[in-house]
Amino acid sequence: MKNMIPLGLLLLLLMLIGCGDKGNGADTSVSSLSPMPAASESPPSSTPVSSPLVTEANSAIEDDSIRAIGTHLDGRLLVKPANKASVAPLGAPSCYGMETDLHWTGDYEAIWESKSEGIATPISTFPIDFEIVQQNDSPFIMQPFTLEDMDIFAYVPRYTDCHGLETYLFGVSNRTAFPITFEIEPGVNWASISQLPHHPFKVANGEFIVTGGYGAGQDFINVYHFRYDTNKKSMILKSTNQVKPIDI
Repeated sequence: MKNMIPLGLLLLLLMLIGCGDKGNGADTSVSSLSPMPAASESPPSSTPVSSPLVTEANSAIEDDSIRAIGTHLDGRLLVKPANKASVAPLGAPSCYGMETDLHWTGDYEAIWESKSEGIATPISTFPIDFEIVQQNDSPFIMQPFTLEDMDIFAYVPRYTDCHGLETYLFGVSNRTAFPITFEIEPGVNWASISQLPHHPFKVANGEFIVTGGYGAGQDFINVYHFRYDTNKKSMILKSTNQVKPIDI
């Protein structure tokens, strides 16, 4: 009997242990975990990217300003629009000027503004294709000189050029002004003459001397010698020298 008690107790203990295991059974299934949310990308900026203001380099604006002045004791010579004119940046660098130079076009005329009478009188008009190119918007100051006791003003609308600079002359006498023409031969008169850039005209020995313009294919450059005729109000061509470009 003594051997039966320990065995019974052992069986009882085993039964109690088995019942306890059934009540406390662990769930061994692996739960599926939701993945970590992906890091969100930064949202696009709500501020638009600004672009520089685009301006039209050659957009012209109306301009009625005085473009040239010749000052005399008896009055002023003026170059200004007769009706309508405009100005714009030149737009691109070339032998005609720099990108920032100013380019005027329009209907221009020369005016004599008498000091004694206080009256502005048109004395000539410029060609329909007349152009002005200068480095700033200040009026061009005409160059004065004297020839045959005549007060003369030279006007050059463009400060530089590829081939030649148009040059106009105006005379002042007896409190009035007038355009001076260039008589190349009897019956042939020019309103202006072209002078080689960077080679300004000269006044010497009673002559008005101009080194003419130059273009591709020319073997020689003409050097003109004029004398002023008071009655004709014209520069009369007296002689022409031909010079090689390399000798200028």
